[in-house]
Amino acid sequence: MTMDFVGIGEATKILGLSRTSIQKLVDSGKLPAVKTNGGHRRILRSSIEALNQKMGHKAMLRLASSNPGGMHHMTDPHPDQVQIHVLIVEDDEPTASVLVALLETHYPDIKCTVASDGLDAVLQLERVRPRILITDLNMEPFDGFRLLNMVSSRAEYRSISTVVLSGLSPEQIEQRGGLPAEVLFLPKPMSIERLRGFLDAHVQIQRQYRAMS
Repeated sequence: MTMDFVGIGEATKILGLSRTSIQKLVDSGKLPAVKTNGGHRRILRSSIEALNQKMGHKAMLRLASSNPGGMHHMTDPHPDQVQIHVLIVEDDEPTASVLVALLETHYPDIKCTVASDGLDAVLQLERVRPRILITDLNMEPFDGFRLLNMVSSRAEYRSISTVVLSGLSPEQIEQRGGLPAEVLFLPKPMSIERLRGFLDAHVQIQRQYRAMS
């Protein structure tokens, strides 16, 4: 599977919206994007097409001008390749799709499960026992803050490495109680390079461990 990313300019042609409207959709998180090392926004083409098909041109114009405001998906690589199970907790399906596409493309060692909110994630934690947790914070009715507090307070989950992807600022996060010290925070739009660096390290450690066993 190859991910096809496009820039803001190409997105304007596909959707027939102005650069400003596209930027608003990206900034509000309604159109997921990643950020390159050079600071450029890149949008998954399939997310653009899905949004276009789902909402239509007029609806997207209204969405772009508005204020920012239970699904399960599992990758299924060959069983011999599955080394690391990743639980993605994200209530926005296009954003979850970007993450799954990234992991499916670059990491045959990884298997993904997607939970739609914190409560769904609690059930999945018991079922799949992931090594990595990637979660949003703003979700209803069970948000990421409650999920992180639960994970950090239970001994059986302390071996889980956690990444938070959120559009909230560090100040807003602190106002809501902050994050556990061991959590990696990546602001949205996410830096694909930083996320890959985190995943690369975990995959390499797991491969070394398996080679020694």
